[in-house]
Amino acid sequence: MLGNLKYLIQLAKDEHYKRAVVTIFILAFFCGHIAPTLLLLLLLSTALAPLVVVYLSWVLVFDWKSPATGWLWPFSLRRSHYCRSARLFNYFRDFFPVKLVKTAELDPAKNYILAYHPHGVLAVGVFVNFATEATGCSQLFPGISIWPMTMPIVFSAPVSREWLMLLGVRSVTSRGCRSILAKGPGHSVTIVPGGTREMLEAQPKALKIAIRKKKGFIRLALETGSPVVPVYGFGENDLFDQPKSSLLRRFQRYCTQTFGMSFPFYQGKELAGMLPHRTPLTTVVGKPLAMPHVEYPSAEQVDKWHAIYLDELSALFNEHKLDHGYTSEQNLEFF
Repeated sequence: MLGNLKYLIQLAKDEHYKRAVVTIFILAFFCGHIAPTLLLLLLLSTALAPLVVVYLSWVLVFDWKSPATGWLWPFSLRRSHYCRSARLFNYFRDFFPVKLVKTAELDPAKNYILAYHPHGVLAVGVFVNFATEATGCSQLFPGISIWPMTMPIVFSAPVSREWLMLLGVRSVTSRGCRSILAKGPGHSVTIVPGGTREMLEAQPKALKIAIRKKKGFIRLALETGSPVVPVYGFGENDLFDQPKSSLLRRFQRYCTQTFGMSFPFYQGKELAGMLPHRTPLTTVVGKPLAMPHVEYPSAEQVDKWHAIYLDELSALFNEHKLDHGYTSEQNLEFF
C-alpha cells in the first residue's frame, strides 16, 4: 500500500515537471528575445554593467557570425553533450511523448542533409530529436553529429543565442550548412524546407507540405555530394490548432513576405491554451537518397533530383501512415 502511494506521488510530481518544462519552452520561444535583452539593460545600471558591456561587445564585434560560420570559436566548443543530455528534456519528451524511429543506417563516413516535414507550429520534433539527446539520437545513429538549423534572426538576441548554440543549433544559411558539412565525416544538418509558409498551414491531420518551390536544399546536396534523408514527424501538425481568421492569415502572410518569418497564433489545451495538445509525436527517419556530386548543378538537374526526393518522401509517409491514424487514401499534398 505504501509503495503504491509513493508511486502515485512520484507520478504526480513527474506530471508537474512535464508541464513546467513545456511551459518554459513555450515562454522561451515567445519571450526568448525580449526577456534576456531587458535583463541586460537593467543590469547596465548595476555594478555588473562592465561585464554586460564586455559580453555585448564580444557578441557584436567578434561573435556575431559564429552561428553561421564558426569563425573565431570553433563549432565543437559551442556544442555541449552535457547540455543536450540534461534531464529536463526527458520530461519534455514524455509530455507528448516523442519517439524517434530509424528505418535505415546512416554511414558515419558521410555527411547528410536531413529534411524534416512538416514544420508544424513550433517544429517540436526537430528540437526534441535533434537539439537534445532525449530520444537517443546519437545512440540510434552512432558517429553522426546532427546539427539542427534555424532562422538567422533567432541568433540576434543576446544570452538566448548562447544556449541555442550549446544545443548545437545553427543558422540555416548556405554558408552555415556548408561550414558544418565541411567539418568532416558524420557531420550532418537538419533543415525544415517548408519554413514559415508551411507553418501557416499547420492544422491537426493536415498533410500540406510547402515543397514545390523549396529546392535550395537539393542544390546544396548536389554541390556537396551529401545524401538527402527524408524525415517525417507524424503528429507534428496535431500539437496545436490555429484560428482560420482571414484577417490573421493576411497579417501572417504579410509578415512572411516582408520579414521572411511570421508569428504563430495558435490554440493549445492547458494553461489558457498555451500548452500543446498531448499528442504522440513520432519522427521517422527514412533511408538516405544518394546524390551525385555536381559542383555547378543546372536547373534541370536540380528539378530532376527534387522530383525524385518528393517520391522518396511520399513513399516514407505511405509506408507508415496506417500506423499513425491515416487511411490508405490519404496522401501528402505538395504545394
